Amino acid sequence: MSDEIRDVEVESEIALEAGISEDTVEEIAEIIAEVEGDIPDAEGGRKGGRGPRAGGKKKKAGGGPGKRRSRSEPAEQGSDFIEKVVQVRRVTKVVKGGKKLSFRTTVIIGNEKGKVGVGVGKAAEVLIAIKKAISDARKNIVDVSTVAGTNTISHSVVGESGGSKVLLRPAADGTGIIAGGTARIVLELAGVGDILAKSKGSKSPLNVARATVEGLKSVRSFKDVANLRGISVKKMLFA
Repeated sequence: MSDEIRDVEVESEIALEAGISEDTVEEIAEIIAEVEGDIPDAEGGRKGGRGPRAGGKKKKAGGGPGKRRSRSEPAEQGSDFIEKVVQVRRVTKVVKGGKKLSFRTTVIIGNEKGKVGVGVGKAAEVLIAIKKAISDARKNIVDVSTVAGTNTISHSVVGESGGSKVLLRPAADGTGIIAGGTARIVLELAGVGDILAKSKGSKSPLNVARATVEGLKSVRSFKDVANLRGISVKKMLFA
């Protein structure tokens, strides 16, 4: 047990150096504890590499304040975004001489103010895969438009990705988020407070997340539709 605790502490320090938030580090520790018990054996190379990493930290401590500033920069850039790890999968590839174990992670980030993104990362270690997924999610951030004065979308829409379909419908004030699983996480991080959602088809967290984002991305505001028709918003709504 002491070895496991020591491993989590080392991984947490590495994650903070990589720019991952403390909340995400806690989720990583829970995920590593929940995944099957043969993962520590599969990550034996990581435990063996603890010595060189420890030596690297000593060099970093003696390197001066410059490197400390570089550690804080990623946290400042992503301080407005909340990160949620929704899936960690083990992928085994058969190669010459045996099997190669790696991890695929799915991460959703958002600022709860109209921006959300989904990212996927693959690596031989969980933490590196999560770091790659966060970086990928930041590259795929989309803007979500809501009706002015409310916290819902302007019209119904269906988002599709792979074998998943997600139906999104506007809701009255105070309804809350009526959704489950991955779709709920996406809507919460996007900042949509009142909405009805129903997923159909594949229940894969990655497909459901991407389908929800596609649906939110295709939502058009009243102003955009009025401009396409060449009339005012007031005339379009009350004529």
